[in-house]
Amino acid sequence: MQSIITIQKCKYLLLTVVLLELFLGGTGRLVEFTAFLTLRMCLFLVYMALIIVYLFLRRTLPIEIVILTCFFLIINLLAAINGFRNGAHFSDIFEDIKPLLNTFLFCYLSFSIKTPRDIRYILKLLKISAVILALLHIVLYSIYLVYHDIGVLYYIINSAQSDNTVFLFKGESGFLNYTGDIYLCVGFIAWDEYHKNTFFKYVALTMILIAIVLTGTRGLIISLGAVYFLKWLLLRINYRSLVYVGIGAVMILAVFSNIQGNIGDKDESDQTRYDQIHQVGERVTPVSTIIGHGYGIGVPIRPIHMEISYLEIFHKQGLLGISYYIMILLIAYMAYKNCKRENVMGFFMFVLFIYFVSSTNPYVNHPLGITVLALALVSMLKLRGFEKNENLTLVD
Repeated sequence: MQSIITIQKCKYLLLTVVLLELFLGGTGRLVEFTAFLTLRMCLFLVYMALIIVYLFLRRTLPIEIVILTCFFLIINLLAAINGFRNGAHFSDIFEDIKPLLNTFLFCYLSFSIKTPRDIRYILKLLKISAVILALLHIVLYSIYLVYHDIGVLYYIINSAQSDNTVFLFKGESGFLNYTGDIYLCVGFIAWDEYHKNTFFKYVALTMILIAIVLTGTRGLIISLGAVYFLKWLLLRINYRSLVYVGIGAVMILAVFSNIQGNIGDKDESDQTRYDQIHQVGERVTPVSTIIGHGYGIGVPIRPIHMEISYLEIFHKQGLLGISYYIMILLIAYMAYKNCKRENVMGFFMFVLFIYFVSSTNPYVNHPLGITVLALALVSMLKLRGFEKNENLTLVD
């Protein structure tokens, strides 16, 4: 009995460290041991070893996860071979494959989530992480308000770590952008959907919303608004939802009108995306439309990764690669339809948010976005089974 308790504690400890590092670690270089070895890589190796052990023990996986994993392996092997055939360097091919390896989190979470308590625990970690990120933005912006000097913020961040490439500043008005900021939006949804209506809930939601504005990232604000637009207008259509949508639209327009001049020149960023679309379009062939040009084959303006996820997927994997992400979305929708709406609404909103934000930013094929898709999809698939045996609620 004691050994079982110890194993359970170790399982929760590993799960906690893996998820918090993903929720708070940005690109994964916040904690690095060498120029190559990071904490995220070490955790990946640990949970990959556990996946192999679980499979040898003949543990079962949801059929949907098995199908997704097999399809993922096939299309990525094909993309690697295609890239090598088209003259890509091995280092560039590996650079494209590396962020996608986090897809095995689908398997790890399938083994780790065994009870509704596990899902509630993951949601709690997500909510805590969102509050920490929100405090980071609010504290740093408050420092800017005191000193009115963006150089002070540069100094604070540079003194905290040697590599500040995961932190960017928008303009000269203290708007800080961190690669893990998508968890502000995902955390906002988690607080809204999976927390009791208490005073602290609305304080947390207000803090997170302020922090989202302080990122100065248009994609985050518009994508979060689009998710709630679908929830209120399409999934729960009524007169009150129309009022909410109207208020939300006015608030988004008001935010943009107030911060547009303070978040730097966006023309260059927009032009870069237009140039990528043009350069990808110039290289489209009948064969590349189906299977892409392969990993390691970029375009002149972006030899490796592109800002628009779907553009990069189409260029390197063609419609075959796009079909993989369509499959994830369809499985998520079917899981949403097969469960009680109050239990899975938030998780389905997670998925929609990642798909919306990936139209302008690289997330659906990035470890941060893959993590959100994995925990959302696996949780919904597990809830399908839990609901048959008990009347559960995920609201804390």
